[in-house]
Amino acid sequence: MTRLKTLLQLDSFHATFLKMNASGTIFVAALNGSALAVGAELAFACDLRIMADGEHVIGLTEVLLALTPGGGGSQRLPRLIGTQRTLVAVLEGRPFTPAEALSLGAVDEVVPQETVLARSIERAEYLSLRSKKSLGAIKRSIYFGSSLSLEDGLQLEHAEFLVRDQSKEAQRRMLEYIATTDATGELPLLNRETYARALAAGRIGGSPSE
Repeated sequence: MTRLKTLLQLDSFHATFLKMNASGTIFVAALNGSALAVGAELAFACDLRIMADGEHVIGLTEVLLALTPGGGGSQRLPRLIGTQRTLVAVLEGRPFTPAEALSLGAVDEVVPQETVLARSIERAEYLSLRSKKSLGAIKRSIYFGSSLSLEDGLQLEHAEFLVRDQSKEAQRRMLEYIATTDATGELPLLNRETYARALAAGRIGGSPSE
């Protein structure tokens, strides 16, 4: 592969992964086998990672080919497991077993291989019940804001909040919440049954989210 093609491919990876991070869509990596190098980088760019138990590994092994991660792995993995743990693993080129990945925080769940896809779909559908625009705002605040200075990160969060605060959906839900509080004399989310229903539905009352 020529240098130009390599650069274009890497630029495409970065652009795609950044769009995923800014999107209100929930991306779940269903890992039913090993994920190395760019495969691991794609998984690390997802919002959640569900990995099959078994003789599988996930990690950045580029150094063993006299390369370095190029699809964002050296930047995303430290945000998941910390700088020093990433440094040691990537310098050695040693991937993580499912148990190691779960313990470190590189994956969110380890499940039997036959349930990986079903569990990944379940988690994606569950989170997607929430307001898509709010999900996007939250993802941008965390993915992009956490790498900024505290002051700049707070400004980004503030900007995202103001946009959602002025949305018709948020205004409607807050008015419903206040009305319920006034009628019952308690905050709805302090009621366990109400809170459980809200988690399951992705919202408190009203119609499905935007």
